Amino acid sequence: MIKKLLFLWVSLACLTSCSKENGLESPEVEKVQVKFNVQALDVNVEPMKANSMAMKVGTRAAATTVLTNIQYYLKNTTTGKTYSGEQTLASAGSDFGNVALWIPAGTYQITFFGYGTSNSNGSALMYVDNDYNKTYVNVKDKDSFFLNTETIISDATNQVDVNLSRLNGKLVIKLNDVIPSDIKKIKAKLSYLPLYDVTKGYAITEGSSGIATIMESYLTIQSSAANEFGFYVLPQAGRTLTLSIYDELGTELGSCSVAVSFYQNKRTIVEGNLLDVINQKPFAVTVSDVWDTDVNVPLQ
Repeated sequence: MIKKLLFLWVSLACLTSCSKENGLESPEVEKVQVKFNVQALDVNVEPMKANSMAMKVGTRAAATTVLTNIQYYLKNTTTGKTYSGEQTLASAGSDFGNVALWIPAGTYQITFFGYGTSNSNGSALMYVDNDYNKTYVNVKDKDSFFLNTETIISDATNQVDVNLSRLNGKLVIKLNDVIPSDIKKIKAKLSYLPLYDVTKGYAITEGSSGIATIMESYLTIQSSAANEFGFYVLPQAGRTLTLSIYDELGTELGSCSVAVSFYQNKRTIVEGNLLDVINQKPFAVTVSDVWDTDVNVPLQ
């Protein structure tokens, strides 16, 4: 009777954590309860002050203040047994960020992925391709946090700290022009790679076509000025950003393109006077990071 009650309790615990188990496992294998405590690292997105002499490294924030969803995937490197699931802030409430699992002791490859509250129109997802034994993260204009590491779970393990680092960079467009009344639209167009191969550790294209994904969006014009524009993107180099201006009939009046690169946990800032750039005057691209010095890249 006690064994039946214990089995029922373990089953309910697994259901509560919204987890899935795959693979075969000997029924007599003992399991230990492990709580994965998820936090986000280095979440401040404000630029460093130019005269700052020191910077904070490894600043942690509770999952509830940064994330809305957490996905996880664990694989026992010896047995191949996997455990996966998802936790949402809406359903978990104050328990969000605490993932409790019953798993056998052993060595595990663990992958945790969380995405943030910034930009509700964006999308993010982690998924596993079992056929090729690969894990992917898909990020389209979403602030995302990630950890992929190997850890040992022993009989004495009761908690594992999961410190997620920001995976993506961010494109920021700051136009300083006074926008003339005859310019009604400013369009930003970016070719980018939205899929992150966890095994290889770099961004790739979706599908097998090898064609980059295209983002097209219009900047908001208010009081003869363009509002600052932001777009979250995975780390990658040599992408192309095109800015175009249009009149009220939708006729293109001019455009310019600039090569941009993106880095983990850094903002790539395109700033200047768009009308001057269209007229062949210099325009600056900078990389800004709270935790590092700026890199200035002039547009020729």
